[in-house]
Amino acid sequence: MRAWLLESQSGPSCLKQVEIDKPRPKEGEILVKMTAPGVVPFDVAVINNENEANFPPSNLPLVPGNQGAGVVEDAGASKRLKAGDRVMFGAFPYGFMRAGSWADFCAVEEIHAWKIPDAVPDGAAAQAAVAYPTAYRALIEAGFAPGKTVLAPGIGGSVGNAAYQLARALGAANVIGTTSSTAKAELARAAGFANVIDTSQQTMAEGVHALNGGEGVDIVIDSIGGQVIAEAAKCIKRYSKIITLGFAAGRQSTITLADLILYRGSIQGYGVYTCTPEEWADAWGVFTDLADDGKIRPLFDRSFPFEQAAAALEYVAKARPFGGVALTI
Repeated sequence: MRAWLLESQSGPSCLKQVEIDKPRPKEGEILVKMTAPGVVPFDVAVINNENEANFPPSNLPLVPGNQGAGVVEDAGASKRLKAGDRVMFGAFPYGFMRAGSWADFCAVEEIHAWKIPDAVPDGAAAQAAVAYPTAYRALIEAGFAPGKTVLAPGIGGSVGNAAYQLARALGAANVIGTTSSTAKAELARAAGFANVIDTSQQTMAEGVHALNGGEGVDIVIDSIGGQVIAEAAKCIKRYSKIITLGFAAGRQSTITLADLILYRGSIQGYGVYTCTPEEWADAWGVFTDLADDGKIRPLFDRSFPFEQAAAALEYVAKARPFGGVALTI
């Protein structure tokens, strides 16, 4: 089968397309015939050797691809999935510590795969597999309930989009997104996001207070990091919780502690890969129900031919796409 191979972590130029044997699924695994290998920021970090120092080392040589979508070729002993099912998957080890999705076939642990809702195309599902469980479990971790107000910086990004849509669909009193791009703000509004702050035109705090009756929000789901989380800390009210789960804008931030002290606010780190199989299944079930009802719709930017994996990687790293990116097979 065709596959992309990573032998050293020195950037997209180190990728090689090769022919390797089709994987044989082990006990507890299924075999997925790939249709849409996802291309996500985590892939950029692995291939450029930009992961955190306390992460385990990559298991080289390696087939990249942390997430993806495809069709079950061999369901093994699964009682939940069968051959021919459209599935999406993603979990910490893929494309990092074990072979990932950038190949014609991928062996996937059954607990990491879920049927794709009929209304969701494969390309969009390739990132939804992780983004929506991440956003949903983060909302739960933050104490979300109907009537709460939510800020989700980074609209257009997979988690920012998912957090906004999920909070709105699950009964939030108000949901606010942000972007530092006027063009993205216009795209977001055209895509149905009602409250989007363009931080190139006003501060995040100014926008939040203008859109939320002069006060801060109950919950912040931040997947951006850097100084974005410092700005988000200025957008809270009493007992607010900020969940931080990404660092696309930087791994360090300088936060004014008085912003937290004044409102008894808190910041908590979160990673969806610490979820139990039951929590993953719950999150995917919520995603499926809402997608089937037309209440959420994953954003998708564009596909690249399988042969253009390096170009897709560069696009994700530099273009800041509005929605998901995937390869096509």
